[in-house]
Amino acid sequence: MNARHYVTAALAVLATCAPIDMALAQMDMLAPPAGSCQLELSGDTSIEWRGLYGRGYEVTSHEQNFEPVSLEVRHSGAACDYYIVATPMSPRGENVLTNAGEKLYWDLLQDTNGPTLVSRDFLGSLANQLGGRFGPVTAAQPITLFFTILPGQFVRGGNYSGRILLRLFTTGDEGPELVAEQPIALIATVASILEIRSDEFAGGQRELTLDLGDLSTAPQRSIDFDLRSNASIGVSFASLNRGLLAHQFNAPGVPYDVRMNGFEIPLDYPRSQPLDLMAPGGSQSATIEIIVPPATDMLAAGHYTDALTITFTGDP
Repeated sequence: MNARHYVTAALAVLATCAPIDMALAQMDMLAPPAGSCQLELSGDTSIEWRGLYGRGYEVTSHEQNFEPVSLEVRHSGAACDYYIVATPMSPRGENVLTNAGEKLYWDLLQDTNGPTLVSRDFLGSLANQLGGRFGPVTAAQPITLFFTILPGQFVRGGNYSGRILLRLFTTGDEGPELVAEQPIALIATVASILEIRSDEFAGGQRELTLDLGDLSTAPQRSIDFDLRSNASIGVSFASLNRGLLAHQFNAPGVPYDVRMNGFEIPLDYPRSQPLDLMAPGGSQSATIEIIVPPATDMLAAGHYTDALTITFTGDP
């Protein structure tokens, strides 16, 4: 009786243990491989350049400014090392924003003092890799990069755009392995500027009284303007008397001509003359000439006047 009970108990134990062994084997098959590291990259998907005063990129400024770029690397699984590198997404691999053929050069820095994170090489190099490390824990690491547009670039005003691709790699005995990519759109507005200077308009004056002297001598006067702009300039002329010097007591008036850089400007109605100033550095001179033709008849004595309004406007 005792032997029979012993054998029965032994069979019961074996029958109970068999399913447990099979379940453990199935769990081992479903578990991730030992040493597996899981990484994800997220963060800003666009950068808009606002500049120091919120007006966009200013071509006359020589101060370097930065726009922060926020990223996050999330980790789970085994410990591992990683690094991030940036690649420009432009036809020639240049780190530029473009607008109608114009180029605006930028950089993406690991710190405001550098080094750059930008590389044309797919894997990057040690000089421009931003590295990090995770232990065998679930965690996240915030990262701040610094986007800058290089100061001192004199380009035409308008809207500029480009793209950059961030790549996240893990490193190991078999070399770098790409695990994530993050494209970022780059946007910048370049403000149009127009600077005007003339020795005739001292102290910031906007009005000038030009004495033509004796009209019977066919006088000529000229006003020189030094202009600097990153846009095409329109110069408009409006004569109160439509190109006529009117007599103070309504005697017949005296016609006069206006020329800009040698080109005659009709004054029979207000009109605008384009003046493209996008030479190197955007600087150019404009000379306005006032010419009174020789009189064919005797002129009445008295004063002759007109009001000529010259307006410079910048178009991007």
